[in-house]
Amino acid sequence: MNLFRNFSIATRLFVTFLLVALFPVVIFLYVVFAKIQISEATAIFVGILALLNGLIASILVTGSLRSPIDKIIAALQAFQTRKSAATISDNASDELAEISSELNRVFTTWNQDIVSLGKKQFQQEKQAEQNEIQISMSEKQLDLTRSLLKVAQTLNTTFDFQNNLKAILDEAILTMNVQWASILLINREKHEMTVACMRGVEKSLLDDLTDEEYPAIRLKPHEGLAGQVIKDGLPLIANKGFKDPRFKMFSEFRSKDEKVASLLCAPIVGNDGNVLGVMNFINRISPPVFRNEDLPYTHDLCTLAALVIERHKLYHNLFQDEATGLTAHNVWKGFLIEESARALRYAQQLSLVILEIDGFKKIVDSSNADFGMEIISACGEIVARALRDTDTASSMQERFFMLLPNTDVAGAVFLAGRVKENIEKTAFTFDGNTYSATVSAGIACYPETMQDPKGLMKSGLSALAQAREAGGNRAVIHNSGK
Repeated sequence: MNLFRNFSIATRLFVTFLLVALFPVVIFLYVVFAKIQISEATAIFVGILALLNGLIASILVTGSLRSPIDKIIAALQAFQTRKSAATISDNASDELAEISSELNRVFTTWNQDIVSLGKKQFQQEKQAEQNEIQISMSEKQLDLTRSLLKVAQTLNTTFDFQNNLKAILDEAILTMNVQWASILLINREKHEMTVACMRGVEKSLLDDLTDEEYPAIRLKPHEGLAGQVIKDGLPLIANKGFKDPRFKMFSEFRSKDEKVASLLCAPIVGNDGNVLGVMNFINRISPPVFRNEDLPYTHDLCTLAALVIERHKLYHNLFQDEATGLTAHNVWKGFLIEESARALRYAQQLSLVILEIDGFKKIVDSSNADFGMEIISACGEIVARALRDTDTASSMQERFFMLLPNTDVAGAVFLAGRVKENIEKTAFTFDGNTYSATVSAGIACYPETMQDPKGLMKSGLSALAQAREAGGNRAVIHNSGK
């Protein structure tokens, strides 16, 4: 068949026509010119040969045409049904071979376009996936930023040390999806680490303790995860929990430590680069382990915690009396002016209680100044515990000033009596001798005992002088016989 395909279709048809038409003509002319007599049987045989010749020639030509056409049809059907552009194999040189070659060129272009389109679609899908990941990361980062801003807003509204630490840990527990968190502060001189705040489900383990009275943990240098963090100033992740060889068990927290499945410990670093303590995040819920992606957020939280700690120290240094822990007297006088103006403007009650330790000079003369400061410090703690959140107090030597907004005379007398009773219950020992202290009090209240709150200090001091002149160990209310 391929032999015939080296000729064009027209040539093959023309040759076939010649073979079919000329064969009997040539035989006839030969018989006529040669004057050969043939029988009827011979004529029939020659006719049959002519027919066979035409039939064979037609079959050969038809085959040479049908075979490549079938290949082309098969390739087109495969392309239509399976979208598969297979190459047509045809080494001939006729018109059908040219059609096959053209189809091969079209199929090659199609395949190239499909590959290019597939690559483009893959790149688009990959880019879309990357965009989704980027959007997800951006949304997560936005959530973390909102979380930090929320904490910062809380820190900007109050100077209360414990409330600020609680705000940081509460937000961290929600954002990081952990069971509980804690802040431990260190004392480098005593090599001691103390729990400053703990929040989360395990807070119930310490419910019987008040804030700032958590157990102290004796911390040896570089001991445990916290010690390593303090030493290096870098965070550590222990996803094996208490089974991590670096984990240190403390007897005070054994029941809690054995529940630690995963832990992230991060340093709280001050402005001077010194580590102030550590912040612990315990038992990640989802995902169940801590990852390096958590470190930037914990670093920011630790920065806020460092701000709270250093601001608390600064507040103590600037606004609190070192001996008693009460508000510095100059600052307290500013509160007195503000509260007096507020009471006058809004017609609110305002009371002032001035306490003085009876015979304080005699106690100091029989002991020493350090013992006197010990008594003042103890009395200052008693006064601080008796105050409400809205009350403020200061001290000057053996005298204590308590400013009580929205408090009437009865409330001021009750507070003074409670402080007096607690001071009298306290025993002080010096050089084998036991001392006790009593106090005198002067009480003034606007508007019950006076018409102008600006005169509270003068009236309170006047009432205190009356109490001392009456022998001490008593309270006198201004402008009354009581």
